[in-house]
Amino acid sequence: MLSTQVIVALLVLQLALVIPLAAVIIQLLRLIHWRFRADPQTRGDRPHFTGPVLALVFSALAASDFIGFEPFRTVSELNPVPMAARAYFTVGMLALAVWCWAYAGAIRARIRGALGLR
Repeated sequence: MLSTQVIVALLVLQLALVIPLAAVIIQLLRLIHWRFRADPQTRGDRPHFTGPVLALVFSALAASDFIGFEPFRTVSELNPVPMAARAYFTVGMLALAVWCWAYAGAIRARIRGALGLR
């Protein structure tokens, strides 16, 4: 039988996947609205995807050991981190997901600057 702590941890990992996925879907809907329905004079800046997409990637990496269907199973098998350190890996990936979401604008600006797009 699973302990309460394990159940809570699995629920947190599921939320860590669902929240960024919902944010990406909302941003897609906002982009469609911005592109096709909004008034070009007042619509403002295009919706950005940097934070939610990076958070989704790192959350998926964190949850890859706990979800048993593809592509998570393959990602878990290809993970070079030893099994003894997977808990630290999971916590690190969740921390990176939060960090990327919080600093998405700075990450986007740095990448654009490095590519010479600004």
